Amino acid sequence: MDKEFLNQIDRMGDLIPEVEEKLDNEVLICECFCVSARDIREAFADAQIVDLQLLQNTLNLGHGCQSCMKNKDTWLHKIF
Repeated sequence: MDKEFLNQIDRMGDLIPEVEEKLDNEVLICECFCVSARDIREAFADAQIVDLQLLQNTLNLGHGCQSCMKNKDTWLHKIF
């Protein structure tokens, strides 16, 4: 096989975007108030965007130790 062709095959992984898996429904987002990924999905099933303030007020996220809100960048995009 052509060496350039083999190099292109090796670089294909760089062109394919990684598929990020969604969190399982049972994963706890907020341990203080036992809020799971399912709870958030159900509360915002019809919403076009998730308003963090509404999320906090509706499900008490961030009203305990606040680690769930400090780490929101690690889970928010994996909910929906």
